[in-house]
Amino acid sequence: MDLFSSLYPFSFCSLASGSNGNCYYIGNGDEGILVDAGISLRSIKKRLSEVGIPMKQIKAILISHAHIDHIKGLSALANTFALPVYASFQTCEGIFRNWSASGIRRDLLHTIEDGEKVQLAGLLVETFAVSHDAAGALGYHIRNNHNSITIATDLGFICDKVSHYLSKASMLVIESNYDDEMLTNGRYPKHLQQRIRGEKGHLSNIQAADYLTQHYHSGMKQIFLCHLSQQNNTPELALKTLNQYFLDKQISKSPETVIRALPRGARTELIHVI
Repeated sequence: MDLFSSLYPFSFCSLASGSNGNCYYIGNGDEGILVDAGISLRSIKKRLSEVGIPMKQIKAILISHAHIDHIKGLSALANTFALPVYASFQTCEGIFRNWSASGIRRDLLHTIEDGEKVQLAGLLVETFAVSHDAAGALGYHIRNNHNSITIATDLGFICDKVSHYLSKASMLVIESNYDDEMLTNGRYPKHLQQRIRGEKGHLSNIQAADYLTQHYHSGMKQIFLCHLSQQNNTPELALKTLNQYFLDKQISKSPETVIRALPRGARTELIHVI
């Protein structure tokens, strides 16, 4: 790890989060990386520019899995800026099978598997497998010398390894995909509801809230609820569920802990953790 990375502000920006597209920026001083590229290159450039990040600052892309809402803009982004892309072997195979990203230059793809580490832009990236209906799906724990972020999106349940990386992060990006009642009473057919609720599906508001209240500590400076369903959830419901769990379990949050739901089709501001 870069000897001077502890001097840099650790920063995060959600460019998009949800079934229509996912893309996150993690920065370390004047360098950074992207996790997923599920929106267009034009949108990525525009939203980064709006928070003062030039494309030359992006040094690499991490891909969680090969569903289209995570790789839609990958080929154009990687090819245009010759950016190295890191993903599991199975995810790389899925990228080549997906029409939206199959044109990516093969020399830009680098495989990284569950439990491996790689240093990018002065950041140490550790990988861990997540349970989802996409072969080779990964989560990422990314840190400099002082702070870290764990991104665990698109997973049906939280196993011990995922919990390990979530519990030691300064920033958590954790899925809170659906409200159970909205899913039950919504338009989705039963087989799709079962897929979403399954161990290779998505985390509900209740599952996310239950995990966070069991493992919360004051070192969790930012908690971001991500990948909210447009049809089966709202930011208000996700936050209400989590806050009610904290209240019911009589857990006092540190005044320094910020909890928010990430917007689906818009970016956040650039968020710093010192």
